[in-house]
Amino acid sequence: MSRGGSKERKEFKNEHFIDVTVSIEDYDRDTVLKLVEITLRITKEQEENYKRKASEELIELHNKTWNEGEINSKEEFVNRIKLEGILFFCEGNAELYYNDGDLFWGHTIVVDVNENGEYESAQING
Repeated sequence: MSRGGSKERKEFKNEHFIDVTVSIEDYDRDTVLKLVEITLRITKEQEENYKRKASEELIELHNKTWNEGEINSKEEFVNRIKLEGILFFCEGNAELYYNDGDLFWGHTIVVDVNENGEYESAQING
């Protein structure tokens, strides 16, 4: 992989496998991997919270534009999306990639997490 990155699949919460990519770039590899370890631990602890916050941020967009008349609740939204991948950046922040459960017609939901493991935002891509 270019720019000093690495990629592999990891089991997440004994439920399913996700793709994990680490962007090391010109940073010290050991330092970056320590940051990744911390962010991954926090992500495992906070993943349901991230999904809930993403639902709060995106449910109105879904219900007004993408739902074809079917109104979904935040709970339904959370239950339909599934984590498929994480991109860890060298500073410790990350992007979490969710399968949208066909809420946005197959687009990916991207959740941004800062270097402290705090939710920042969610958007749809693709």
